[in-house]
Amino acid sequence: MKRFIVIVMSMFALLLPLALHAATTSNSMHPAFPVLDKNGLPVSESGEAPSSVKTCGSCHDAEYINRHNSHFNGKVQAGCIECHFENSLIPTDETAFDEGGLLRRELIRISTPRNANCAHCHGIVHNDLSPVSIPEDYEYDTSRYDLTRNTGAMVSPQNISDSLLNLKNKETLAYPWDVHSARMVGCTACHFAGNNPSKIDRKLGDLDFLVNDPRRISTSEYLRRPNHKLAAAACADCHDPLATHAFLPYRERHFEVLSCESCHISSIKGPAIKSRDFTSVTLQGTPLIEYRGIESEQLDSLNAAFGAGYTPFLFAGSATAGPGKIAPFNLVTEWRWVSGDGGAAVPFETVSKAYLEAGQYRSAVIKAFDADGNSELSPLELRLDSPVKTSLIEAALKDLGVKDPRIKSETAAHEIHHGVMPGHWVKKDCSRCHARESDLNRDVPLSVFAPANIKPELPNGGALSAAGEVNSDGGGSVILKKNPDSSPYYVFGHTRASWSDLLGMLFMAAVVFGVAVHGGYRIYTRRNRQAIHGQAERVYLYSAYERIWHWVMALSVLLLLLTGLQIHFSGSGRSNTLFLSVSVHNFFAVVLVVNAFLSLFYHLSSNAIKQFIPSRRNLKGEVAAQTLYYLNGIFAGHPHPMPESPERKLNVLQQITYLLLLNVLLPMQVVTGVMIWGVSRWPDLAAQLGGLFIIAPLHNLGSWLFLSFFVLHFYLTTTGRTTFSNIRAMIDGYKDIEAPASSTQGGRNG
Repeated sequence: MKRFIVIVMSMFALLLPLALHAATTSNSMHPAFPVLDKNGLPVSESGEAPSSVKTCGSCHDAEYINRHNSHFNGKVQAGCIECHFENSLIPTDETAFDEGGLLRRELIRISTPRNANCAHCHGIVHNDLSPVSIPEDYEYDTSRYDLTRNTGAMVSPQNISDSLLNLKNKETLAYPWDVHSARMVGCTACHFAGNNPSKIDRKLGDLDFLVNDPRRISTSEYLRRPNHKLAAAACADCHDPLATHAFLPYRERHFEVLSCESCHISSIKGPAIKSRDFTSVTLQGTPLIEYRGIESEQLDSLNAAFGAGYTPFLFAGSATAGPGKIAPFNLVTEWRWVSGDGGAAVPFETVSKAYLEAGQYRSAVIKAFDADGNSELSPLELRLDSPVKTSLIEAALKDLGVKDPRIKSETAAHEIHHGVMPGHWVKKDCSRCHARESDLNRDVPLSVFAPANIKPELPNGGALSAAGEVNSDGGGSVILKKNPDSSPYYVFGHTRASWSDLLGMLFMAAVVFGVAVHGGYRIYTRRNRQAIHGQAERVYLYSAYERIWHWVMALSVLLLLLTGLQIHFSGSGRSNTLFLSVSVHNFFAVVLVVNAFLSLFYHLSSNAIKQFIPSRRNLKGEVAAQTLYYLNGIFAGHPHPMPESPERKLNVLQQITYLLLLNVLLPMQVVTGVMIWGVSRWPDLAAQLGGLFIIAPLHNLGSWLFLSFFVLHFYLTTTGRTTFSNIRAMIDGYKDIEAPASSTQGGRNG
């Protein structure tokens, strides 16, 4: 074994330098070419910046590529150079070209886009051996780092605990910033050209009737016209979630409504922006920025600022995982000066001129903003928290030619896809969703301050549509108050149908109140009742099967009620408890159904079913007599008006109750329970019945009715000849039965 390890390590030591050399040397296959500017002239002569269209267009169809390039639009224009050259640039100094004006072979370092190319614009991507840190220009270079700024995600195989960031409990964070990066999975594994012939699992054409397009273009055609409307691979393109997640109940349903990132990106440690106030300008020429999870921002470096990170916010509105799927987001709120009838944003350079002059604050700004009189403006002093400050900047903007300047604020939701945690670090905490105060209902802090008291506007569509409303917490901070009912999904433990709980609790309260009053009065009149019993005969009343059926049914109903309450009112924060409750609930639901079916077969085959059918000959008289007994006779010690016998074990009120219970309530519970279990298997059928928003509350109401019956049934077992005679009879089958009411004048009952 030791020899094998030595051989493997030796091979690794030999191959690593070769791999590193291959990654940094020139491309030996790509032909040499001149570097041209936008006018088609060699940059060595014109001194202008290189142009991807002119430089690469002689061989590649640059115009086609740009038309089919998701990175080439009105906001950004990332071309061949930025994405395919090492360090996202072409060397243009005088030593970079040979005698023929072609780029020297050793400098042609062209490849498929590397992580560093993507990082050049998108965010912090770190592959070095040095500790991960926040770049010095992170707060000032607004053209870069948007991925990290908007979400806090940082792509690096390095453990968070080895970084330079000052994080809470940093020593315990022994997992990588991104598990895919740690597994050497690069950006292009998920983001690639749509017509790449090596991606055989993709539908490439525009024929709607094809699910998968087997046609492929040639390699030469692909190199000439690659479609750069980059695909975004979903997690399921590589992973089969059903092959794992054995701990998760209803796996199919979870994967239908949840993006994988909802659980696998449960914590973000990078500096994500919470709010940007473009209505104010710092001395460095930047807006006022507030970060999530950073507790001390008044430092020169974000690396030194103490932070704990943040838990992403869950909204139903994923743009990539599927329509309406729940996904993690970060919300970024911005305040800007706008002008004109259309509300166009005032360029930040213009806003800066309203504050700064020759790199310093204008004297009028110092006079209006300097609260402590030290001639310097802190971030707190720069806030537009008074009409005087707001009017001053508004007037300055008008002097700069801005028409009708005013402040507008918007909140944007940024879906999080990067920063995936290793599976064993993911918190398997069901209460993150399955609790009333879950992440689905967690209020979102938007900013510690609203300039000029302007509340942010939420976009009409997307994840924030109908998610809640923006309010102030009373201390100046702005928060998004989530609407508990905004989720399109019925989430057990989180979603509440108030009418269901209200009706069920009222019925339950009425039963408990009635039992308490009735039982209390029985105790009160116990001494006044006659203590003389009529003659009794010991009778074998309940067969062995009837007793087994009864206790199996009683145990099943009791455990179904207890586990149902745990599921409906979950939120303990212990995922294994909820998973156990669901498993036990489903198991005893099957036991109850099987037991009920066997009981039906037994009662039909033995003709014992007639025990549950009241006689129509004197139905009204029997109902009146039994009702009068419970309302009066039982307190005076009268015997039951209809004594039990092996031929008739139930009185008329019991027969009616069991008919309703077994023919209405039990079937309703079974049908709604099966629909809840099969909502992901038969979605169309569930939708026709109103979905879980109808099915689940009906099931919940039925549970309250069963619980009420359970309480009433247990109480009525104490109304026999003695307090526990009915319960004992259901254990051994024997019961002492008194003579009919006509043959005795009284007797003690319970």
